[in-house]
This record gives sequence, C-alpha cells and structure tokens, in this order.
Amino acid sequence: FTGLYPHSNGVWGNSMALGDNVKTIGQRLSDQGIHCAYIGKWHLDGGDYFGLGRCPDGWDPEYWYDMRCYLEELGDPEKRYWSRQSSSALNGGVKAEDTYAYRCAERARDFIERYQDEDFFLVVSFDEPHGPSLCPEPFASMYEDYEFPVSDNVRDTLEDKPSYQRVWAGGALEQDRSDFHLKAPLLLGSNSFMDHEIGRVLEVADEVLDEETLMIYTSDHGDAMGAHR
Repeated sequence: FTGLYPHSNGVWGNSMALGDNVKTIGQRLSDQGIHCAYIGKWHLDGGDYFGLGRCPDGWDPEYWYDMRCYLEELGDPEKRYWSRQSSSALNGGVKAEDTYAYRCAERARDFIERYQDEDFFLVVSFDEPHGPSLCPEPFASMYEDYEFPVSDNVRDTLEDKPSYQRVWAGGALEQDRSDFHLKAPLLLGSNSFMDHEIGRVLEVADEVLDEETLMIYTSDHGDAMGAHR
C-alpha cells in the first residue's frame, strides 16, 4: 500500500501510524483521477485495533468504514461487547446483517453499482474470520462435528526455539497435550461465511463490470491452530 518496507514507512506492527511523509496507493491513484475507496479494517492510523474512524487522505470518506465506524454504528455498549464475543454466535445468536463482514460487503456492492462507469480502485478489508469469528447460521454450526487431525507439532516443547517464541506461547507451554483434540467450528464457519460475503461482492461485480476489471484476492495471515503451542 505504500511501496516501502516497514522500517521506511514507520509501520512494523499493528496500531502504528504511517509517517506523515508516506503516501498510500489511494493517494497515488486519486492524484491520477482514479476514484479510490477503502472499506474495512485499516490498522495504520496509530489508534487501537478498531481504528480511529477517520478517513485518511486519498480515499472516499463516504465509503470509509473501519472497525471504529462499525462500533459507533452499533451504538449500544452491550451490542458492541456482544460483537466481540465468540459465544454470541452460539445457538443462532447472530444475524448476518449485524456482522462487520456483511456491512462491509453491502458498502462494496453499493460502490460498484454506483461507480461502475468510472475508473476506480476499491479495497474491501474484512476482519472475519479473525476471532471472535462471528457468523450466522447455517455457518455457525456447519463444522461443529468436525475435528482436525492433530500433528506432532502441537506437542512442540519449544526447547530449541528462540526465547520470544516461548514468551508468545505463554501458558500453553505448560499444557499437557498428550491427548490433544482440535476443533474450531466458529473459525471454519466464519471462513465459509466470508466466502459467501465475498461472493455477494463478486456477484455485483460480474453483473456490471467489464472483463478487463482486475480483482485481487489476498489474506494477511492464517491461524496456527495450536501448532507449536
């Protein structure tokens, strides 16, 4: 997004702000007359995990929707707390329209339909399936009976690993994993829910955009699922 290494743009971890002299691709492209919009988690403004709710230069403020915007939209403190608890997804407790993923997808669909005849650069940055992995039915219970095969690395003692890895492991380092079972129904369910929401965005794109439109699908990281503690 900046064309620079972390030691040059100032961001080498979450919640660190970009340097004031650093331009993002949004600024570079909008300077060339390309309409740029960013919908989703940002992590580049120096705020906490959710962001500051302020649109940076180069992006359309009407469509800006970081996680702070989502929390503000939820309003009720209890609803905000609900949105960060995995238990909220149990027993059919989540409606699709209450999730961050759904609301990001809706904004993306609206942008594509509205600006289909312009040159644009649209980023849709979902937080899901990152924990708490909220998702509605049928996704929330879709994988409740599935158990991952467990490999030997879940019992890695980290004795031959750098000390920082043992620090990251924390209390998991002392766990007895001789009979370790691995189930992650909400993570997998949320992943399938994400496939569905991305599909809703692509559905509109396929209907109104021409064949020369470039779509890039990527991810920032996977999940260790108990491997190496």
